[in-house]
Amino acid sequence: MAVHKPAALKPGGKIAVVAPAGCVDNESLTAGVEAIRREGFEVELAAGIHERKGYLAGEGEARARELLSFFYRGDIEAIFCARGGFGSIQLLPYLVNAKDSLPSKIFVGYSDITILLNWFLQEWGMVTFHAPMVAMEMGRGLSELSNEHFWRTLTGEKKTWEVTLDEIIRPGKTEAEMIGGCLSILVTTLGTPYEIDTAGKLLFLEDIGEKPYRIERMLTHLKMAGKLDHLAGLVFGDFTQCEGEGPRDVRQIIGELFHEVPYPVVTGMAAGHGQENLALPFGVTMALDGNAATLALVESPVA
Repeated sequence: MAVHKPAALKPGGKIAVVAPAGCVDNESLTAGVEAIRREGFEVELAAGIHERKGYLAGEGEARARELLSFFYRGDIEAIFCARGGFGSIQLLPYLVNAKDSLPSKIFVGYSDITILLNWFLQEWGMVTFHAPMVAMEMGRGLSELSNEHFWRTLTGEKKTWEVTLDEIIRPGKTEAEMIGGCLSILVTTLGTPYEIDTAGKLLFLEDIGEKPYRIERMLTHLKMAGKLDHLAGLVFGDFTQCEGEGPRDVRQIIGELFHEVPYPVVTGMAAGHGQENLALPFGVTMALDGNAATLALVESPVA
């Protein structure tokens, strides 16, 4: 499938904020919206962004309808998610019928939004952005590095970049489109009509609040499902608050599972639930150097 890059974000453009998953804290949302406005952009909130159905931001059908409405509106340049939590996968049955006509726009989120990032790319060929969310990092205040990386990537000022990673598990070099996100969320797609397709891709994985045995279980699940067999490469991000009570930690698990794979594997990408959350475009070519421990964006993710 051909990949479609969204138009770059223009100064003064209008950004829609949606809640496809968990319910949103109003104070955090307000702080995040103000942070966007300080960057010189207009903001429009989804009509139902304050809805609550327990831990969900309202009914799934309504969340899907509001998300689609912003994609179809010509005055909306980008769609930012307020937060993750749970609920993104509930939207997919309502989004299926729009797949042949949805226009490409900047779509931003991570964590539970992993579901939508990968499915929009896989089914619609839309470049998406694994990046900070409005009622989360933006509300708390992005670091100078994450803020600069985020906005300059979306506006097209930062067409390429290179970051240094931490540890080489397997050497080698590769160039491919990146996909992935939160490990525990990706695993939930297995056996569904929305199962992630990893063949030939550069897979990025990160997570938060999972014990090492759960990380090992989920990676083993992906492996047994064949999702780790035909990768171009593998990049691990932060596994925040994933410490165990014994000597078997996430680093040891990764080393054991991937020490003989035929593609490069490197850890330490500062993206996701860690202290830094650098924006990662999904669907454009990135270069992983498993000899020098670097990850580089080699083409602009916006048109």
